[in-house]
Amino acid sequence: MPLAYMNGIKGQVVNWITEEYSPGPFDIVMYNRLCPYDKHWPETLEVLGNPKLVFDIDDYWRLPVNHLNYNHYQQHGEQIEENIRRADLVTVTNEVLANKVIPFNKNVVVIPNALPFGLTQFTEERKPSDKVRIFWAGGITHQHDIAILSGPVKKLSIHADKIKMILGGWTDAVATIEKYKKDEATFDEMSGALHTEQIWVKMFNSFTAGGKLPWARIHSLKPTEYMQMYEHADIMLIPLENSVWHSCKSNLKILEAASKKIPCIVSNVAPYNLDSDCPVRWVNTQKDWFYYLNELILNPEAREEEGQKLYEWAKEKYSIERINEQRFAAFADLCKV
Repeated sequence: MPLAYMNGIKGQVVNWITEEYSPGPFDIVMYNRLCPYDKHWPETLEVLGNPKLVFDIDDYWRLPVNHLNYNHYQQHGEQIEENIRRADLVTVTNEVLANKVIPFNKNVVVIPNALPFGLTQFTEERKPSDKVRIFWAGGITHQHDIAILSGPVKKLSIHADKIKMILGGWTDAVATIEKYKKDEATFDEMSGALHTEQIWVKMFNSFTAGGKLPWARIHSLKPTEYMQMYEHADIMLIPLENSVWHSCKSNLKILEAASKKIPCIVSNVAPYNLDSDCPVRWVNTQKDWFYYLNELILNPEAREEEGQKLYEWAKEKYSIERINEQRFAAFADLCKV
C-alpha cells in the first residue's frame, strides 16, 4: 500500500518474476522476509538490470515459543538473516526492530507504518448503534493477548443492557468442511480450519465472558475491505503481552482506530508506548481495563472527544503522504550509490 500512494514512481507487485511482468530495468526490488528467489538473488538481479535490493520487515523473525508460527520461523530464521545481510537497504517500522537488524546489516532505516487517512477504506465512516460497541480485531496469533481481557470483561455484566462486545476477524471451519465433502479440500486443510476455529472459540470466551455478555462476531475480510469491521466500534481495546518480540511490531492498530475516530484503551507496553504522546488511555494494571471502560461507556462526550484527538494526532504524525516522503528519500539515496 505505501508504494501505491507514493508519487513519482512506477512499480509492479508480483509473486513471480516473469518476462511478461518484468520489463525492467528496475531501480529497486523490494520484498518482505522470504522470497522464491532467496537462493538465486545474483541471477535474479542480473535479469532485472541489477537493481538495488530493499528488504522490508515489520516484526522480529525470532518468535516466542508460545507463538503459533514458532516452528515455521525456527526453520526459516537463518534464511531471513541471510536475506538481511544481502540487502542494500533494510526498512523497519520502529527503533527496537532496527536494533535487531543492525548486527546483520547496518544500512537500516526506520520508516513507520502509516495510513491514507480519509481515503479508500480509511474514512471516519461508522455504523450507528443504540449500544456502546466494545471492539477488538485481529487473528488467532493474538490468543494470549486477548486472554488479558478475560477477567476485566466479566465486570462488564453491570452494563449488559448498554453494551455489545464486537469480535472482528473471526474464521470458522464451515466453508472448508463443505469443500471437503465435495472433495475440494484436503484433510489437512479441514484439520487446520477446525484447529483455527477452536482457538477462536477460546478467544471468543475471553472477550465475551464465555458468551454471557451481548456480542457479535465479524468474519475476517479481504485486506482491501477489513476496515469495514471498525465501522462497528465505539471503544477499541488493544491488549498486548509485554515481550521483546511484541516490542518490535508497529502501532498499526492504534492508527486504524484513529482513522475511524475510535477512542482506545491500550496496554502500556512497546511498541504502542514508544509514542508517549499518543492520546489513548494507557493500561498499567488489570484494574485499569474496567475503570476506563466504565468511564467511556457512561460518557459519550468523552468517547467523541478522545476519538477526535486520536484522529488529529495520527493524521499529523502518521499520514502516508508524510511518511512516504521519508521512504522516497531513502530509496532515492540508495539509487545514487
